Amino acid sequence: MQLRARQIEFYASLDAEDEIERPRHYPRTVRFLLEEKLRRALALLQPVASADALCVCGGSGMDAEWLARLGIRPTVLDLSPHALARTRVRARRRGFETALVRGDAARLPFSDQSFGLTLVHDGLHHLADPYRALDEMARVARHELVVMEPAHAALTRLAVALGLAADVEPAGNVVRRLNARHVRARIRAAGWRRVRSARDLVYYQRWTFPIYRLANRDSIFTVVVLAYRLLNLAVGRWGNSLKVVARR
Repeated sequence: MQLRARQIEFYASLDAEDEIERPRHYPRTVRFLLEEKLRRALALLQPVASADALCVCGGSGMDAEWLARLGIRPTVLDLSPHALARTRVRARRRGFETALVRGDAARLPFSDQSFGLTLVHDGLHHLADPYRALDEMARVARHELVVMEPAHAALTRLAVALGLAADVEPAGNVVRRLNARHVRARIRAAGWRRVRSARDLVYYQRWTFPIYRLANRDSIFTVVVLAYRLLNLAVGRWGNSLKVVARR
């Protein structure tokens, strides 16, 4: 309970406008990396059949907005009432509809197969037991499941050793990076038959934003995107960003 209270307090302290508008004010390359992460995850599922989705640990609605753009009706679940309030403002500004539910990802307040799709983006690693929340996501999804989380990887351990990544986040939680094999096994144990995973190189922190802004110009951005895609093609399979998708 102490960790839950600290997390609620932390997310209450964030700048509301920054959270509502992100990633619009982020450097162009960071926006690309975020959208590429979602695009590549959904590409593993193609075609996406669901008309509705539950965003677990949905924060201030960034993923819900992306799904709404694709014609998928989102519901956002989060522990933080402040995050949900920011999602409400985002939805009003951007003209999409979403249902908001305050709840615990490890005890989802929904019946079995309530949503066509369940999705989490950088949320499970905040939890004391991310695999329990994964079980819940598998339970309430009817057709499709999407997980985008930090990977338990040698590259990440190197980044932590170099001070480029942390094992404890500002909210006070230990970063519980996920193992692809364990995630796939857990989903299959819940009765899902078709499970796929991939890893990619994805890195952005607030301190990197001034560097990434150097690539905001069209000509530089084009080169950066090409270089990233080539690098990811070569070594992304060992990357720090894990994507696991499943279909019943």
